[in-house]
Amino acid sequence: MKLSHLALRGVAALPDLERDFISASTGRPHDLIVIAGPAASGKTRLCDLMLAVFETIGSYHGIVHASDWYADAARGARAELGLWLDEGGNGVGAAPTSRAVVDFTARGVHSMVDRAAGRVLSRYDHDPAHGKREYFPENRQRAWGARSDGLGAPEQSLLRSSKDPQKYSFVPRFLAELRTHAAHRDAFASKLELLSPTVRYTPAARGGDPTACFTNKTRASVLYEELSSSEADAVLIAATATMIGLNHSIVFLDRPELYVAPDRLVAWMQSLLRLGANNQWIVATSDEGLASAVDRSAVVNLGRNDPMPAAAPRASWMPS
Repeated sequence: MKLSHLALRGVAALPDLERDFISASTGRPHDLIVIAGPAASGKTRLCDLMLAVFETIGSYHGIVHASDWYADAARGARAELGLWLDEGGNGVGAAPTSRAVVDFTARGVHSMVDRAAGRVLSRYDHDPAHGKREYFPENRQRAWGARSDGLGAPEQSLLRSSKDPQKYSFVPRFLAELRTHAAHRDAFASKLELLSPTVRYTPAARGGDPTACFTNKTRASVLYEELSSSEADAVLIAATATMIGLNHSIVFLDRPELYVAPDRLVAWMQSLLRLGANNQWIVATSDEGLASAVDRSAVVNLGRNDPMPAAAPRASWMPS
């Protein structure tokens, strides 16, 4: 599942725009789309809009309010997505490509999408053969308090597009489950190693705290709550990807530069592309180095009139 086209008209706090995200070299959508721009330019807003469109045409039980999106109630707003649905495990008779249109009006939210495509988009389970959508918002963090969400698909489906600060309260329970789930244990360890140069998963001692399962530069048997912010960010991304079976999916990530040094950001994004099979990452960032490291057709540039600089030589790291 990948996004191939985006068109907006009349959306509050966003410019009218139209972009194709097809690679000239492969004829397929890019695996990485960068939403670039300075602070307060609408990057997060654009991610939220696309997620609202997905929730309208293939709901995971979220609620979309039209008034959140139109600039003028009399004229309304429209968002159009082009979609590639040709991942393995489609299984519901949907065509390989599809077009979805959502109108936000004073009378409500109205959508036009092929029914089979809608079934693909609304299906949520943790089968790694099935595509889904995921959002790592800017406020992602270790959860606080006593809340501990379950690991099952019905409960987790409610959180996929969420910015709930408790979204990652499942992580301690997930770490405890790793003691008896060998496949998840191995997958999580390898994904964490991709994302962090300083922390590794090492199974907790039998009978001890199951979250004391990390080794970093400080010592062994480090508790999850004792990890640095960048290490914890890697843990929650790796845990999510492992738990939900993140393959053939569209993944939104806001502000990767919060926890990754500028000189590591491009390489870190390359690691994200290896986190699962056939995923597409849509990344909102103010880091111009990342924006310049991808093909121009994979960049949506907000908040500036001049074009992004030509792709730097390091662009060759990015698969089309």
